[in-house]
Amino acid sequence: MRTTIKDIANYTGFSVTTISLVLNNKANKIPQHTKDLIMDAVKKLDYRPNQIAVGLVKKRTQTIGLIISDVSNVFFSTLAKGVEDACRKQGWNLILCNTNDVHERDLSYIEVLAAKGVDGVLFCMSRDSDKEKAKESIRLLEKLKIPFVMIDRYLEKADCSSVIVNHMQGGYAATKHLLGLGHRRIGCVTGPLALQDSKERYVGYQKALQEYGIECEPGWIFEGDYDWASGMRAAEYFSGGNLDVSAIFAFNDMSAYGVYNGLKKKGYSVPGEISLIGYDDIFFSEILDVPLTTVRQPVYDMGVEGVKLLLEEVDSGIHTKKCITFQPSLVVRESAASRN
Repeated sequence: MRTTIKDIANYTGFSVTTISLVLNNKANKIPQHTKDLIMDAVKKLDYRPNQIAVGLVKKRTQTIGLIISDVSNVFFSTLAKGVEDACRKQGWNLILCNTNDVHERDLSYIEVLAAKGVDGVLFCMSRDSDKEKAKESIRLLEKLKIPFVMIDRYLEKADCSSVIVNHMQGGYAATKHLLGLGHRRIGCVTGPLALQDSKERYVGYQKALQEYGIECEPGWIFEGDYDWASGMRAAEYFSGGNLDVSAIFAFNDMSAYGVYNGLKKKGYSVPGEISLIGYDDIFFSEILDVPLTTVRQPVYDMGVEGVKLLLEEVDSGIHTKKCITFQPSLVVRESAASRN
């Protein structure tokens, strides 16, 4: 049976009120000797506070939820690590929810977290969330009166705080690097273009082409799903022989890995025949056979800042609309080479 405060009272002879004051660090007028006796009893009886009961009294569970789309993707596992480390440092608990990129699971997990009594939610919506689905998720969070912060994937003009990256700058930097190497026919493997982050990378891609007076051809664009499989399909598409791209910009590293693998199976060398750039700079990008040139996102730091922003809102009780925007940086490795 779980040890209760009443058990400690029976063991020590002190009142439940006295013991409660000591356990809640409110025993300013209680002698130190009494405190020591109570704390010794706590250890001997292995007393552990009932967090549900504590939460009911304090109206807080010291727990937040993190909803992410794919924990098997190193990007999201790194994000989750940043969130978890920040929670532990602040003395908070974390419930991790993995949706497998399904919008209905976004909604289901929001309901689950509300039922668990979390104090707030960090929300990275599924990749199949278009504008209307994103609004549906946000409306549910607002209806349930749960403080929340959108992280990485977000809805433009949403009435909430967010932690994001300047993806337009990232897309621009990647494309401009390829242009600077002499490439003029640059294919790109986007993420789902319904997502704001994918749209912004595409805008950056187009901006760089326009600066060089290059009109983007529709055949250069392959809409992917931010995963390895869509990168493989993109490699099949671009290696058809009729598009003649000399470089490919993949909108995340997982897609880039699929492109790399698909091109290799088709007999194309990277960067000898086709240059390749990714986006994220997750761990494996540095240890490929041909290390991947990519755009680095400070993913771990995004998780840490997301926790800080959410806890500020939880502590203040005030709904805010802050946006923390990280700047990406280009990491030059061996997968992109000069166009002869």
